[in-house]
Amino acid sequence: MPSFTGRSMGETPVRRRRQRRPGGHRWWRRILLLTTAGLLTTLVGTGTLLYTYAGELPSLDHLSAQSLPQTTRIYARDGVTLLEERYQQRRTVVALNDVAWDLRHATIAIEDRDFYNQGAVNPVRMLAAGVYDILHQRAAQGGSTITQQLVKNYLLGETASSRSLDRKARELVLAVELERQYTKDQILEMYLNTIFYGNQSFGVEAASQTYFGTSARKLDLAQASLLAGLPQRPSDLNPFLPEGFAHARGRQRDVLDAMVRDGYVTAAVADKAYQEDLRPMLTAAHQAAFGHRASLAPHFVDYVWSELEQRYDPGYLLRGGLRIVTTLDPKTQALAQQAVHDGVGRYARSYRVNNGAMLVMNPHTGEVLAMVGSADYYNDDIGGQVNYAVAPRQPGSSFKPYTYVTALMNGWTPASPLDDSNGAHAFPGYPVHDWDNKELGTITLRQSLQQSRNISSVHLFKDVGIQKVFTTARSLGISTPLDPSLPTTLGASELRMIDHLSAYSAFANGGHRVRPLDVLEVRDAAGTVLEANAPQPDAGERVLPASATYLLTDILKGAVRPTMGFPVAAKSGTTTDFKDAWYIGYTSDLAVASWMGRTVTKPAPHNESMTGPAGGLWGEIGPASSWRQ
Repeated sequence: MPSFTGRSMGETPVRRRRQRRPGGHRWWRRILLLTTAGLLTTLVGTGTLLYTYAGELPSLDHLSAQSLPQTTRIYARDGVTLLEERYQQRRTVVALNDVAWDLRHATIAIEDRDFYNQGAVNPVRMLAAGVYDILHQRAAQGGSTITQQLVKNYLLGETASSRSLDRKARELVLAVELERQYTKDQILEMYLNTIFYGNQSFGVEAASQTYFGTSARKLDLAQASLLAGLPQRPSDLNPFLPEGFAHARGRQRDVLDAMVRDGYVTAAVADKAYQEDLRPMLTAAHQAAFGHRASLAPHFVDYVWSELEQRYDPGYLLRGGLRIVTTLDPKTQALAQQAVHDGVGRYARSYRVNNGAMLVMNPHTGEVLAMVGSADYYNDDIGGQVNYAVAPRQPGSSFKPYTYVTALMNGWTPASPLDDSNGAHAFPGYPVHDWDNKELGTITLRQSLQQSRNISSVHLFKDVGIQKVFTTARSLGISTPLDPSLPTTLGASELRMIDHLSAYSAFANGGHRVRPLDVLEVRDAAGTVLEANAPQPDAGERVLPASATYLLTDILKGAVRPTMGFPVAAKSGTTTDFKDAWYIGYTSDLAVASWMGRTVTKPAPHNESMTGPAGGLWGEIGPASSWRQ
């Protein structure tokens, strides 16, 4: 929490009367002569400059604050819960009518007191400001008008910091042309939406939200006078820092004095505003702004962004001020996040787990309701920013249903006999063992899948045909390379969780292909709908016969231990060396995948990676506990 120090909030400022210096009249006579010369030079030179640079300068046609880079916001499915902001420049453009009068007056008073009563350039003010700076050894007010500052910040861009005569000439020409084509209100609106207020805040709306947690329309005089002073030196006047706050308070006093001078407020009103304690609001806004960086669903936002970059120009996404409504459900996401956190913590010591992930989908529409890509996005020790909901991992026995559903499509039944023997010699060059080191002889297809037997599964994989199984997997959405060898049916080839769960969703919905849906709507800064994706239940092409999915689901319901009080079909998976453990399954309206593992290479002891006396596999302990939660 930042602490704020500076001038006491109750301290009444004392204004000192300046004493005249001898010879002052001579100084001002010289200034008057210089001013007259400057005016004549400007009048004569402007026409020449317009002719010289007319063809080289950016067009001022259709200039608008709406063309400025704006913040893109990503929301949950409710359209209210903000997941993240991304931007080239953090800005929300607002109309001049949506800016408090106090902020408008404060800005004009401190930046360009004659804004509404003069042209684009004020030679008198430029000369007077220069002399004042020399006499008083400090800059009270710059020599550039608001129009000139807008030209420098908006139109000249990177060349604005140059002090060359050529740049000054271009600035002058553009300022004159700007005032010829646009009204003062339009120029002020563009200016207030352009300038930088520090702390990644461009424009008055972003600054108001950053420093006070409110809109520019609702600022009071105290808030407005503090904000209006920040653009002069945003880093030095950072009110979130103790020293910066003290400097910002001094600048606020200058702003209020300027407002009194120009008749916007009385001295009494200005003093009352100066005495208002802004520290609580600054502290609350600071905590809210920086606390929000811990996004509710950072992996999901990264995933959505990468998907959108396939459809939109990446630069446009960052500067377009888009409103993106996603499929994420905040409550489901919070539950999934907690389940992963609790599960990894519960088994960190006994199973040496350090990471986990979870994905929740609607199996009929493909809507991604929750995505947790790691146990901690911000933990570099576990590679926390890697999204294990989309990164390939070995699925272990959770791959087996692709073999079994292919068999059910090709003449096998749940009662078909399978050979669960001779694992050491039946497959030349590939000895197969089960987790309990037992062989059960002849068993049914149902028993084989429910008990996740390896030997009988490899026999079935070979008998059904490897390529047939792969065709099934591909039709369901499995996109990663599959090795055409026997270990693949036991999960040796890597899969992406999002593909894996999409495929299982087809088991839940009766055989329709499911494609993940993550974005419901995208609107541009003007509110125009760029895309709308209404969920369509079971609209995907049929890739499996309903009869096969029914039989497979009935078998997988018997694999769930213990039962959960309502129909659930699920399958666990554990890989060699116990690096990856899965639990993936579905109800009639929800599909969930849970993964736990170690994202380091140190293997866990074999006897610590198995189950307790109740039997089963590691996948049925760790990931299953998170899945049930």
